[in-house]
Order: sequence, then C-alpha cells, then structure tokens
Amino acid sequence: MLLTDLRCAFRALRKNPGFSAVVVLTLALGIGANVAMFSIVDAVLLKGLPYPDADRLVLGRTTYSGQISWNVSSEDYFDYRDRVDALQSLAAIRSFAQEVTVTGGEEPERVPGTMISANLFRAVGVSPQLGRDFDDGDADLAAPNAALISHGYWQRRFGGDPGAVGSSITVGGNPTTIIGVMPAGFFFFQNADLWLPMRPGGPWTGVRRFHNWTLIGRLADGMTVEQAQAQVDVVSAQLQEAYPDSNTDKGLNVSTLQAVLVDQYDEMLLTLMAAIGLVLLIACGNVAGLLLARGSGRVRELSVRAALGATGGRLARQLLGESLILALAAGAVGTLLAIWLQGLALGAIPLEYAGITELGLSGSMLTFALLLSLATALVFGAMPAWSGARANPGENLTSGVRTTEGGKGARFRSGLVVLQVALSLILLVGSGLLVRSFVRLNGVDPGFQGEGLFTASVTLPAARYSDGEQRIAFFTGLLDDIRAIPGVVAVGATNMLPIKDGYSNVGAWDPENPPPGPRDVTLAEHRSVVPGYFDAMEIPIRAGRDFRDLAAGEEEFSLIVNETMARGLFGSENPVGRMVAVDAGEDQPVLARVVGMVGDVRMTSLAREPQWQMYNSFGQYTNSGLSLAVRTIGDPAAVTSPIREALRARDPDIPLGRIATMEEVVWDAMATPRVLMAALAAFALVALFLSALGLYGVLAFYVVRRVHEIGIRVAMGATAGQVTSLILRRGMVLAAAGLGLGLVGAAFLTRFLQDQLYEVRATDPATFGAVTLGLLAVAVLASLVPAWRAVRVDPVRALQSE
Repeated sequence: MLLTDLRCAFRALRKNPGFSAVVVLTLALGIGANVAMFSIVDAVLLKGLPYPDADRLVLGRTTYSGQISWNVSSEDYFDYRDRVDALQSLAAIRSFAQEVTVTGGEEPERVPGTMISANLFRAVGVSPQLGRDFDDGDADLAAPNAALISHGYWQRRFGGDPGAVGSSITVGGNPTTIIGVMPAGFFFFQNADLWLPMRPGGPWTGVRRFHNWTLIGRLADGMTVEQAQAQVDVVSAQLQEAYPDSNTDKGLNVSTLQAVLVDQYDEMLLTLMAAIGLVLLIACGNVAGLLLARGSGRVRELSVRAALGATGGRLARQLLGESLILALAAGAVGTLLAIWLQGLALGAIPLEYAGITELGLSGSMLTFALLLSLATALVFGAMPAWSGARANPGENLTSGVRTTEGGKGARFRSGLVVLQVALSLILLVGSGLLVRSFVRLNGVDPGFQGEGLFTASVTLPAARYSDGEQRIAFFTGLLDDIRAIPGVVAVGATNMLPIKDGYSNVGAWDPENPPPGPRDVTLAEHRSVVPGYFDAMEIPIRAGRDFRDLAAGEEEFSLIVNETMARGLFGSENPVGRMVAVDAGEDQPVLARVVGMVGDVRMTSLAREPQWQMYNSFGQYTNSGLSLAVRTIGDPAAVTSPIREALRARDPDIPLGRIATMEEVVWDAMATPRVLMAALAAFALVALFLSALGLYGVLAFYVVRRVHEIGIRVAMGATAGQVTSLILRRGMVLAAAGLGLGLVGAAFLTRFLQDQLYEVRATDPATFGAVTLGLLAVAVLASLVPAWRAVRVDPVRALQSE
C-alpha cells in the first residue's frame, strides 16, 4: 500500500513538472548551502584534527598574570621540555613563517619557510613521505645544514624527482641538504615550503625575555591535560624564582590543540550555519504555502478519493509521499550543489590552520543531507497533508458549492508569511550590522597612504653580506636605482611593513622614571627603517626630523617615536631630544635619543588601536632583509619589472619576493570580516526575495479566492482605491506582525555578533530602523501586484462565474 501511495504521489508530481521543478530548486538551494556548511562545521568543530591520536595533542601558550599570549621564549621552552614528564614530547615552531632566499636552481626564488624543533613532526605524528625526519643531531649548532621540503615545492622545483632527497640547495647563502619531503597536502600552522631545524644558540634563541615560538606537545600515556598543567605550574614557579627579571607572574597554559583551533573558527562558522538554517526555514515556508495553494485546487480530486473509500490517513500519506519525493530530489540536487559550494567556501575561509585543505564527500555529510531532506519534508509537508486529509466529499462534490480554503489553512499560510518576514528581518539586521562595521573598518585611517604604493621584499644572503657596511652599501645603491625609475616619486624600506608583517615588540621606558618591575614595562612595536621611509609611506613627521642619510649616519643611537608613545612617556612635553631606554636583549638597556615624532600607524590590524611605536635607523641596526615601499604615479604594479631588473643588475642571485600593492595588503587583511559580511548579506537577500515571494503568493491567492466578493464590492460602487486599500491592508498586517516578531528576535540574536563588529553596537538603532523601513517597502511592493489584479476584476464576469 505504501508503494502504491508513492507511485500515485510520483504520478501527481509528474503531471505538474513546472511546479515540481520550482519546489525542488527552491529547496535544493537551502539544502545544498546547509549541507556544504555542515561539512565544514563537521570537519572543523566536530571531527578531530587529521593527525594520529589528535585528542592527545596540546598547545602551550605563555600567560602573564593569567592573560594568555601565543608566543613562548626559547629558553622557557627548553626548561618545560626537559622537566615536564606528563608530556611524552614537547616541540616548538617559530611563531611566524618568513620567506627565505633559495638559490642553486635556474633562478633564485623566495620560498616561505619556518623553523621547528627537531621533534615537532614526531610529536604531531606525521612522517616525511620520502627521506627522513629531523633527528637530535640536526639540532646541533655545529651540524651540517638540513631542511625538509613540502610536497608542492618538491613537485615545482624538482619535478617530483626522488633524487631531490640528499641534494643540496642554498638557503640564505648557506648550503643546505634536503633530507626529506613531507606528504601531499600537509599543513601545520603556517604556509611553509621549507622547514629548518631550531638550534639552541642559533637564530631566535638565547634570550628568555623574547618570545618567538609556539609550543605543541603530546600527552604521555595515561596523562590528562589537568595533570600536565599541574606539572607545568610547578616548573613555572621554579622559573619565576630563578629568573625574576623575565618570568615574574609568567606561566604556561596547556590546552588541547583541537579546542584552541576551534576557537579560531567557531563564532564565524556557527553564525553562517545559523544564517543558512534560517534561509532554509524561509524556503520551507514558501514551499508549504505553494503546496497549500495547490491543495486547495485539488479539493475535488481528494474528495473523490475520499468518496471512493480513501481514509484521511491514506490521503495524508499520499500527500506526505509527494513532499518526501520532492525533498529527496531536492536533497540529491542540493548535495551536488554542496560539493561545488565547498570549493567556494575553502577559497573564502582559511581552514588550513585546522589542518583542512580539502573536503569532498563524507559519510557524515551524506547522512546529514538525508536527515535534513527528511526533516524538510516534514516541515513543509505536514500542514498541507493534514489539510488535504480533511477533504469532505459531502460538501465539496455538491453541485454549485464553491470550494475554498479553510480558515485554518488560510491562517497557517498567513502565519508562514509572518515567520518568513521575521526571519528575513533578523538576517537583514545581522548583515546590516556587519556591513556598517565593515564600512567603518574600511574607512579607518591606517596612518599611511596605501594608494599608489608598491611593496616587495629583498633579503641578502647572510653568508655573502655578513658585514653591516656591505648591507648598507647594497641597499643604498638599490634604493638609488629604484628612485631613477620613471614614475617613482619616493622610496623607503623597513624590516617589517605595517599590516603585512607581524609583531616585533620590545620593552621601552623613560630612564628618568623607570617602571617598578619587569612586568610593568610597556612593549613598543619596533621597526628598522631607512631614511625616506616616512615620505614614501606618507606618514607625517609631527616634530623633529627624519633619520640622516645612511652614509652620514647618526652621532648616537637614535629613535623616532609615534605620538602615542610620546604621550605615554613624556605627556604633553616635546619628546625630541629626550632619552628612551630600550630592551635590546642585553644585560643593560640601550639608551637612545629621540630625534623625531611621527603620526600613529595601525601596525598589525586596522581594528587594533595604535600602540607604542618606535623606529630606529637601518644604519644603526642592519638587517639582512628589508621590505621596499615605493611610491609611484599611476599603477604601482607597473614598476615590478624595472625593480626586478635593478635588483638583478646588482646581484642575480637575489630574487624579489612578496610582491603586492599596499592596497592589496590592506584588502587581504580584511578577509575574515569581508567573508562574513558578504556571506550573511547574500543569505539575507535570498531570504528577502523568498519572503517577498511568499507575501505575494498569499495575497495573490487571497485575491483569486475572493474574486466573487471583490466583484460584489465593485458592483456596489467600491472605488479602485478602496479595493487596493483592502489588499494592501491585509499585506501590511502580515508584514507588521512579522516585523514586530523579527525586531524582538534580532534584538536578542544579534548580541552574538558583537565580537565581530567594529565600532558598531549590536543594537544599533540606525541599522534596525533602516532594515525595518526597507523591508516594509518591499512588503508594499509585493502587495501592489495582487492589489492591481484585484482592481482589474470585472464584476460582471466575477458574478457570472458563480
């Protein structure tokens, strides 16, 4: 009997292919988006990380008086590694990747690389697919240089030749042997193609006050995170006592790696999942309304079935069967759509930090698609089935009796429209808040002028440019060559560009008013620049002067500070000429004289208020690498080739790396808020369209079912305005009810967006007001077409049809 009902349901849908296609496509959009989003949520939030026994991986982060910071000092790491037995292993990775110069091939190239402790990949549980992993011998400062490379770099540079293992490349001017190739698709924390071993006494180690590493550990068998934390706390207390200058009130927080990584994504993913769920509910409401409208036209058919002996349950089962067939078809189409949407999502949402580089089909994804399709069938099919099962052949088959939709059915359809309007308002308010936030963030003054600014990096091989004078001579000549390029109006360089590069914080204080203790030292964002950098970046000099030409040099160690640092150190006094104590990693601070004050710059993020900032001259503290800042007339990308040629003429083994305009850098930095804003806005517009369509459908059906009534009104003298008012009034009642319900829901739900907003409150009255008026205007437009049809009713034909 069930199979018979399903065959009948399929036949009924086949007779109306247009209706069936509209329903399937409407539902497929909602189901596909939900399935795609679920596959991401499942991979990031529900499943474990793609590493063996990933639940035993932990992350170690420094705490200052209970406040957590990601970075840990190398010296602290060595102590924790050697003293904590609850951890089977404790490894370290440098806090940020950095491009390195690789030569030895046809062309020099810049390759993203990082440093790791020799035991990192063993701790994570990943082995090279070719060659060997680092061992403790590779971490010896006197050992030959060794490197692991990514599968992608192995393919690009060596064409997948197994002979690459054991071959030599030159990294930063140092001959380095490739000892292994990591598996395809492997990603851990950073986008790196080259891994070099961390070496005690080598780069980025040796100073306990400087924090440049992130710690990853694996719990020993039978140990819990709480037990590991207890042992770590004991070691932290020992370090505080042994090194009060650097470790007072400092500890280490131990958390599961999965939990920490989930924190990076959960708010955004759950927000998007909730938004897509609301869109699906609105789509279900529309489909339910369509089925009810279609069911009112099938009253005679259902009544005939009832007269021939079909029970109410049998009729309901057939109608639910139709809904089930539609939902399953929509689920199949939606699943195919979800696979395509996964690619878009991976391109927009960076999931690599959770170890996810691809998704595809999975058992959990297919199960969710099936369950969602079944649930959808119940949501949109229950009321039409219940309404159809109540067919009364005695009333509906009587000659001359008009068949109209029952009061409960009409109220249900009206309720669906109210719910659709309410859900649409919630989505529109959320997207409106994010749009306002993004506009404000985009309008923030970063403290420099990004338009017309070209950026790129140049790193000198340390082996061939080990002397500071050599570096000064090279960069002085290169910058002079770039200034001579047509279209270039100013040239500067720094070791770290704002927004593009990460943190480099150094303690600083007024030597006349030293801080009470080491934990009271304020950290300043520190940069090394060449003269002309502020002109190229268009950072205003508020007082004093720029640094002198590198060839002339400064008489003493000098600094240029920003306005915030000047106020923090010297109040309203002129900072020029004052002395500043700088923690340079030595036993005693370095004293530097302030020669200038510049405007504040947003160094690491547009959303982060300017902090203390200080600059020293490149001539006093030379780096092997600098980032160029080239101010141009016209398209800044046009100077790429001339700059590359100028660099090649000075040293053909030095590539130009990290090429980008500053506008591209700033735009990329806003990727996360932009993705969330665009996605939610798109969902809200879809919801708005569906809601308007639902309101139109209800009113159009209202007009059709009341043609006789409207004809009588017109025959009795009703004007076009009165008929229009009748339809608009009904539409506005539904819209107003939905708006009221939606405002209450939005006021509650948008609070969860507050952390995603910049300088906008979750209850922003302007956004709520604008969205309400906009949605009301759409409701009026959706009501006008049925009202126009009502005005055109011919009373003679309307009365004759009865």
